[in-house]
Amino acid sequence: MFTAPANNPTLKGTKMTLYQSTVGTYLQIIPSILRCFEKGRRFCSERGIDREDFVDASLSDDMLPLHFHIIALVHFSEGALNAAREGIIGGPDMTLKFNYDELENYLEQSLGRLTKLNPDDVNTLVEGEVVFEYNQMILPFSTEDFFCTYASPHFYFRASIVYAILRSKGVPLGIADYIGRVKTTPSSRFSAEIHQHTGDQYLEFLDQLAGPQVENL
Repeated sequence: MFTAPANNPTLKGTKMTLYQSTVGTYLQIIPSILRCFEKGRRFCSERGIDREDFVDASLSDDMLPLHFHIIALVHFSEGALNAAREGIIGGPDMTLKFNYDELENYLEQSLGRLTKLNPDDVNTLVEGEVVFEYNQMILPFSTEDFFCTYASPHFYFRASIVYAILRSKGVPLGIADYIGRVKTTPSSRFSAEIHQHTGDQYLEFLDQLAGPQVENL
């Protein structure tokens, strides 16, 4: 049923690129957050709730609101790639303020620009450096360390907070809404008669489950 050869010929010689580890994940998570927003819209419409009440919602009084986390999500994805080109980055723009529909549009526009990026152009950025400057703080990074230890952790944190805020407001979201469409690669480690499921089938499987067990899959 399952065999585990020393090497998977399908993956032999492959190496993860900067494009795959950045844009590849942005193109998975950002559409998921947009779907969460759409579910939030439907939830409010069905219950007669003003969706603008969600814009300034936060998980705690001492935490930043939903609208900031969307701005930060763009800052640490598309903005991080711009920083890799320019060699410098600051903090997210705290002066920006959008309503619910504008936040959705802001994220959609960023996603549209990300989809048009050329992988080779992104991959050429890997050998550079990025400096974070904010107030009196100066942090120098190699491009790899910038994405691996700074920008990407921020990106996932902001995405998870957006999900958590909407869920805390009652929007019916689950793990499938956050993870989105996973990308699978057929493996030679299984015999031919074994069916290997796709990312879409995984999402369908998660949607069919309910309760705490789904959080572990």
